[in-house]
Amino acid sequence: MDSVPKPAPLHKAIAAGLSELGMPDLACRSTTYLVRDGDCVGQRFLFDEVQAVWLIAQNVVQFQDDEGRILKSVQVESASGKRAA
Repeated sequence: MDSVPKPAPLHKAIAAGLSELGMPDLACRSTTYLVRDGDCVGQRFLFDEVQAVWLIAQNVVQFQDDEGRILKSVQVESASGKRAA
C-alpha cells in the first residue's frame, strides 16, 4: 500500500492532535489493530478520556471521546512531509 506512512509521521499526527485538544501529556494505555475481512484497516490508540483511530484508507487520525463522538480529525503526513496520496 503506497499511502501507509512510517510510524514517526503517524505518531506526530497523534501527538499534534492530542496537543490541540489540550491533552499533550497523555500516555497510550493500549493499541489495537482494526481488521475487516482479514485486512488491516486501521489502528486504535487508547488514552484516558480519548481514543485516536487511524483510518488507513483515508490516512487520517480521528480523535473520539469515550462515547465515540469525533472531536477532531488530523491528516497524517507522509515520511517526506507531504500528505500521502
